[in-house]
Amino acid sequence: MPREKEKRGRRAEAKAQKDESKRKRDEAPEDPVAKRMKPTDETDDNPLGENADYIPLDSEEQQMQFEGGENAGSGDMPFYGLLDADEAEYFSRASEMLESNQFGDAEERGLFVESVYQEANGKELKIACSQGCSRLMEKLISMSDVHQIRRLFGKFIGHFLHLVQHRFASHCCETLFIHAAPAVMQKTPKAHAKKSNEDGEETESDLSLADMFMTVINELEGNWGYLLTERFASHTIRVLLLVLAGEPVDVTSTDSIVASRKKERLGLAAAGAQDEKEKEKAPTGKRSVPESFQPALKKIMNDMVSGIDDTYLRALATQPVGNPVLQVLLFLELSHFGKSSAKDPKSILRRLVPDESFEEGTESATFIRGLLYDPVGSRLVETMVKYMPGKVFKNLYKNTIRDRIGSLSRNNTAGYVVLRTLERLGKDDLQSAMELIIPEVPGLIERVRLIVPRTLIDRCVVRNIDTKPFAEALASAYDQDPKIRLRQMLRLGEQTEIPAKEVDHEMEDADEESHQERRPAGGSSVANAEKLHGSLLAQTMLTVRGPLSELVFSSLLAQDTDTLMQLAKEPTSSRVLQQALASPASTTQFRRQFVSRFQGHLVDLAQHSSGSHVVDALWGATKDIYFVKERMAQELAQGEMILRDSFLGRAVWRNWSMDLFKRRRGEWAARAKGLDQQPTDDGAAPRPKSKIQLAAERYAAKMTEEEQKKAATESQS
Repeated sequence: MPREKEKRGRRAEAKAQKDESKRKRDEAPEDPVAKRMKPTDETDDNPLGENADYIPLDSEEQQMQFEGGENAGSGDMPFYGLLDADEAEYFSRASEMLESNQFGDAEERGLFVESVYQEANGKELKIACSQGCSRLMEKLISMSDVHQIRRLFGKFIGHFLHLVQHRFASHCCETLFIHAAPAVMQKTPKAHAKKSNEDGEETESDLSLADMFMTVINELEGNWGYLLTERFASHTIRVLLLVLAGEPVDVTSTDSIVASRKKERLGLAAAGAQDEKEKEKAPTGKRSVPESFQPALKKIMNDMVSGIDDTYLRALATQPVGNPVLQVLLFLELSHFGKSSAKDPKSILRRLVPDESFEEGTESATFIRGLLYDPVGSRLVETMVKYMPGKVFKNLYKNTIRDRIGSLSRNNTAGYVVLRTLERLGKDDLQSAMELIIPEVPGLIERVRLIVPRTLIDRCVVRNIDTKPFAEALASAYDQDPKIRLRQMLRLGEQTEIPAKEVDHEMEDADEESHQERRPAGGSSVANAEKLHGSLLAQTMLTVRGPLSELVFSSLLAQDTDTLMQLAKEPTSSRVLQQALASPASTTQFRRQFVSRFQGHLVDLAQHSSGSHVVDALWGATKDIYFVKERMAQELAQGEMILRDSFLGRAVWRNWSMDLFKRRRGEWAARAKGLDQQPTDDGAAPRPKSKIQLAAERYAAKMTEEEQKKAATESQS
């Protein structure tokens, strides 16, 4: 009888032991999950010592182990329940309707928002923690009035410690703080006090928004050290700090320290904004806040960093989640509480850089030099350079940056610190910095690191420094042939790809989720970034009178008509043409030669998304050469039917006042020469005032002046 096949060796034994242990585990009764014990100072095995409760910086496991506060861990996160299928479908449709914004007016939209709130009554926490419906909650908050915000704020009270740590609810808390901030100074109306009506429906809380914010602070008390580096709570804490300080909170900016560049922009910029006009009117400056906010803010900042020793505080500078919060703390310390607070030995700035001299070999100099080339740490150096006291900045520049500013400008990470440094330099120091950067210009042009030259040009204009040496350096870096020079500036017709680490691009926020090195995603992004930075540099050069603008003007005149049409239809290069036509540095002689190149192509350009803007710019560029403008208007009039069939063409037709050109040529001529009033908002041209109307206005003004004099005489008597 054949024997049964059996596996031999160590692998078979290991497999058998694994199966046995698995079987025992399955057969064993389930034990209740023990609550995670909070570490104490009695054990000697704690590798982080007494500061473990505040800043775990190593692995995620250690972060969960050494957490601050009793309920800060995600293992204690309560479960608020799930929406059923019908509720999820309703809120999903409501989100789509708010996204489409197909409402007749603001009142109709307000009624719809209120109906959604009524449907969500009692389910607010479920919606906030829902992956799909949390976006609806953010949209609702952005479209809510003060009473609705207070009502929702009251529903969240008592749960903020858990909500700010939730992956989806944290964004709802952030949006709630932002849109509640403008109304913190309003008093609670008695008519909206907390009460129950006949149906038992609960209305607003009797707490004011200021009191609600203080309640949030009390709920988070004792957990600041943990929330400082918590994955989802950190961005909400940043918003809360700025709201308490009365600082503007801009989550739409790509360079904001509040939110990462990958954060979903839901188009909700202003609190209580019901339409685009209201959003534009929304205050963006510093707000007034209650007096109780300042001591509360100071206590929070002290609680966040008081339990962290200096070594751990410096470690936060390179920690992706903690670094943005540290930037906010440093910004508030230096700007909100005054730069004199930096003299305090316990201040954040002095703890980070205790030696204000920044001399070679000091602890401060070593710390700063270690951060200059770090993608995360360099952000903190930017904040220091921007807000630190003048005396400290001068020492930092003199001993750490000045002699190395040329090599720092070559690096795509340290180059951003150079930008902030150039913004604070005086005339003499800026002149010396330009001389040190000039030898690096050919390398910067070759590697497409153009943001440093562009900023240097802007600062030289502000400080009234001669840019001729810099123009000569740029001329030597590009080809001597003006026709080829423009193609090199705008990176036209080049398919070469530079390694990702060698390309300059906009900074990304240092959140743990979205933190990446400063590099574009792929080859197409590289090419687009090159064209964008080349276009921005050329536009900056066109704003400076003298050799810098002449480099671009001469290159534009050297191009043939086909190349100019290609440039006009490129989104990035068309901006250069518009700047050349509108720049104060352009002369009448240049514009007379340049605008004639577009004749015969206006109708074609007017139908293109980028070219139409160039045609619009030709209107202002020909204000002192009327005969050229008239020829262009005749060309547009010949293509009237084509332009009227195009959306972009109709916009050009309106901007050139072509209806006036066809019907009242004299009034059009006055407008073309800039002799009449500006057009009204609806695009209709106002008729010029007659002599009788002008005389009536003079008579009315004279009578008003006599009445004022008579009233003044009677009051004296």
